[in-house]
Amino acid sequence: MASTSSRHALVTVHAKEYAFVAPSSIAAGTTTFRLVNDGKEPHQISIVQLEKGKTLADFVAAAKAAKPTPWAIGVGGPNTAGPGQTIDATVTLDAGNYLILCWVPTPGTPVPHLAKGMIQPLTVTASSGAAHPSGATPTITEAAPDVHLELSEYGFKLSKPLTAGKHVIHVMNYGAQEHEAVMMKLAPGKTMKDADAWFEGGMKGPAPIMPAPGMAALGKGRTGTFTATLTPGTYGLICYVPDAKDGKPHAMHGMVQEITVAAK
Repeated sequence: MASTSSRHALVTVHAKEYAFVAPSSIAAGTTTFRLVNDGKEPHQISIVQLEKGKTLADFVAAAKAAKPTPWAIGVGGPNTAGPGQTIDATVTLDAGNYLILCWVPTPGTPVPHLAKGMIQPLTVTASSGAAHPSGATPTITEAAPDVHLELSEYGFKLSKPLTAGKHVIHVMNYGAQEHEAVMMKLAPGKTMKDADAWFEGGMKGPAPIMPAPGMAALGKGRTGTFTATLTPGTYGLICYVPDAKDGKPHAMHGMVQEITVAAK
């Protein structure tokens, strides 16, 4: 990643139960996706690139039949915004056909939001390189990353300990499989074991965690950045992407890590 700040396109997406308000087409290039959660449940934007010839209907049919979709590659996105939160993630998209979707389930049910209609196509067109008229395309200046986060089978590696305050975190997937970085702040006295038990119990009762910004699933070799403003406390990093061999979430293969965010 560049060692200085950079300016690129800004795409704002509003989310609620259970739909996105998002553009149907954007230009190729490095883009910050800003997720504004207007709903009462947590939501994410997971961006998936489709191989040529594949469509939204193909993806939905495969999901309903629980069939693998090797032709749909995760390219990141903001992951996950709690009710009323706004979070940013920056990824680079080539021209092609994509989907934006939400894998987050509703509390009390294992059904992901995409099954309730929270999925839609996104066309990325080749960039002409020509300057846009002033005000036609919103842009944002992003600071250089100050922390690097490596994903692999099956773990996380931070370049340095996180401290309270704002960070731009560069995420790199060095694994052969897709991986994501779900970040959550644990309630005082709670651990990731408490969070796991809550998730496995259908997310019933008071939540032992609060959503924090992260990065949606990235395919092999993919990178992106996300911005997070952290407060002191204990956080969890976790990957729920299903394993290519046994279908179990990577968390069940040990891709779970507790980290302490210290005050500066």
